Amino acid sequence: MNLRLPIGFGKPTAKSTHDSSRSFFKALRVTKYAKKMSLFLVMLCALMGFTTLPTSDCDIAHEGTFIYFYEQKEVKVTIHKDLHTEYHEGGKYIIQSHIHWIDDCSFIASCIKNTFPDPAYTVEDQMYVKINRVIDNEIYFTSIINRFEWSGKMVKVK
Repeated sequence: MNLRLPIGFGKPTAKSTHDSSRSFFKALRVTKYAKKMSLFLVMLCALMGFTTLPTSDCDIAHEGTFIYFYEQKEVKVTIHKDLHTEYHEGGKYIIQSHIHWIDDCSFIASCIKNTFPDPAYTVEDQMYVKINRVIDNEIYFTSIINRFEWSGKMVKVK
């Protein structure tokens, strides 16, 4: 008795078996490739997460206690967050400023308090400071205020 099977049923032909196995192995290769790439990307991201971006030498000037000399007298400077305070003649005279960092190596200090008699600059005057270079704990800078420019060295002590 000869039974006929509906179309699509029955033994697959050799050609169709070969085509389906080829697409299976092709899919398997793509999957292996995708797994390798995924593993590579995960490892790359993990390694990048453990690296740090390089920091500038100017970071030393963003917080701390410093000294510089003005007319052969030691001046103590403290920088904390956005407040810059200078203590002249052992604290007899004080200059306080708000700091606005323009970039990592330059800032504008806006004077908010100056107790010097006959000061060279007054409240609300702005001083531009550019850090030229840093060597160990020594900070070399150039400052400009009211068209007066000078260069100096400040040493971080704490």
